[in-house]
Amino acid sequence: MKQISLKSWIYFGVVFICLSLVVFHDYFSLDEPNVLWALRKGDGMQWYKQFGVGEGRPLYGFFQIATIAVGGTLANLKYARLVSIIVAFLVCRVIFLYMQRKNVPNNIAFLISVIAFSLPGFAVFISWAECTMLMPSIALSFYAGMLATKVFASHLGEEEQGKSKENLLIFLAIVLQIVSLFNYQSQALAFVIPAFFLLILNPEASTRKRFVFFISLTIVFIVSLGIYYELFKSSLQSSNIQMISRGKVDLSRSSGKLRWFINVLHEASKLHLVLFKNRVIQNLFTFLLISILIRDIIKKRFLDIFFLLAFSTLLFLPHFFIVDSWGASRNFLLISIIMVFYICIRIFEILPAPSVNVSAVIGLVFIALMAVSMWEGWVKPMGKDYKVIDAFVKKIPVVSTDTLIIIATPPLATMHEDQSFLKMYYDEFNAPVFFRFWPIEPSIKCIYQDMHPDIPIGQINKLIKVVGDTAKLPAYEANLTKIPLNLKYQ
Repeated sequence: MKQISLKSWIYFGVVFICLSLVVFHDYFSLDEPNVLWALRKGDGMQWYKQFGVGEGRPLYGFFQIATIAVGGTLANLKYARLVSIIVAFLVCRVIFLYMQRKNVPNNIAFLISVIAFSLPGFAVFISWAECTMLMPSIALSFYAGMLATKVFASHLGEEEQGKSKENLLIFLAIVLQIVSLFNYQSQALAFVIPAFFLLILNPEASTRKRFVFFISLTIVFIVSLGIYYELFKSSLQSSNIQMISRGKVDLSRSSGKLRWFINVLHEASKLHLVLFKNRVIQNLFTFLLISILIRDIIKKRFLDIFFLLAFSTLLFLPHFFIVDSWGASRNFLLISIIMVFYICIRIFEILPAPSVNVSAVIGLVFIALMAVSMWEGWVKPMGKDYKVIDAFVKKIPVVSTDTLIIIATPPLATMHEDQSFLKMYYDEFNAPVFFRFWPIEPSIKCIYQDMHPDIPIGQINKLIKVVGDTAKLPAYEANLTKIPLNLKYQ
């Protein structure tokens, strides 16, 4: 492994400081107040069983709870977001080192990894404190894929490993992949990405050998998914816990599946421009990818186009066969990574490799796009939500024995971008956070308890109640103290 130069440390330091300034604000996202309040009132294990074990993510569930428990308050989650920036760096460095070993020129490998780092999916993970442990799933799965790829790379002209070593590598790859799946399923599909890189970088290999490599790797991938799913079902049966659905997509018809998949590819191809309202700007990278594909058709690179589509399918494989979604939108990140690689490799067939300074400037431009996505998609709207709740809690009376009914008026159901996956899956860039009603009550209780630590948590849990419709209040609560909370702000 080559030593990182001083210039690289300075570059990464500048990026880290800039992104830290973006996310080092008081705000929270979706599950975070729910997990924190569950921990405070002693229901952390129940949360873990339901959303860790029940979703097949026991490792992630543990680290999610641990991260929020260490933070202690909603405001302190900013420190976890700083850790996320570092972990994201490390994930993309794994990708960079792999491309470097496969003889991709250093500056091109750097550009690919830095553009991948600045994708909206990574922006989500960095902006969302409880998602810190999603990124290790990518790194672990990618490394497992590297081990499996090493076994079958002899078909593409690389050195054979020997039977005993090959068996060991396959065993280790499957074990690591299963561990990654138990952390976060959709990010563990990164297993196939190293194989895609290698196939595109070895166009001189015969069609037969490339297909043998592709099929061999795919079999190992599917076997690991099958073993994981059986272990997952066994864990549910042994612990008497039901599988938790993450949403459903109607895939009863083949035409529906095809339209859905085409939409997935289109959204993934937007890369960095999903927050722009102008459709032409949104689709700039899509137009570029289509132009490259047309050029590849003219050059009769049909097999490369097939692999781009085939690996995109593998990166969304569970959602074709398992209707229960596993955080489907997270897969956009992985599909976008292979599109970034494909676009860059093709562009630098035509253009000369950029210099170090040019690569650094281009990288900073994409990081700036990432920072805009983070600020506009998370920090600004959710920071506003936090301030509104914080100011509201400071004004409400200290409760004693009477239940305090808070009548919350949520904002209108509007999103930043109606035509992207931001609408398909609200967790990605959920502005404002109270588009979903259920984080309101625990966020109020957490901040209230921080302001009044002398009041027992159990008492706060019983005495503060948030509703959205007074008509749904039980008759015996009709005359209790009611305070309006209007979240319909601009």
